[in-house]
Amino acid sequence: MKYVSRVPRPPLDGLIDDIYFLEGAPPYPRLTLPPMPSAVLIFNLGAPFRIRTGTGTETAEYADGCVVTMPTRAFEFGYPPGTRSVGVHFKPWGLAPFLPIPAAELCDRPVTVEQLWGRPAVAELQTG
Repeated sequence: MKYVSRVPRPPLDGLIDDIYFLEGAPPYPRLTLPPMPSAVLIFNLGAPFRIRTGTGTETAEYADGCVVTMPTRAFEFGYPPGTRSVGVHFKPWGLAPFLPIPAAELCDRPVTVEQLWGRPAVAELQTG
């Protein structure tokens, strides 16, 4: 698996811990992510990944990517066999300036990139 991480330059370094690229076969099919005081944004460049929140057995698929803000409980993140993504680890509340709604409304509720910024934004990111 290839993982490359970079810290952005000012002024983004005040909002973002790092921007990363992930590609290849994950060392594990599922990862339990603990509660955390910050957000993560993942743009999916490959097969969909799955997220299971709460204690249920159902997972939701995220084809374009996802945004997870300040989870107060653990959730399960499932990688596809050959994953490819670009992600952003935000500092606490660092994602807030980029959101069209208050970040607190997304707490414990992963959403797709399309749900947050709309289909035109996803299309622009995909064509680039």
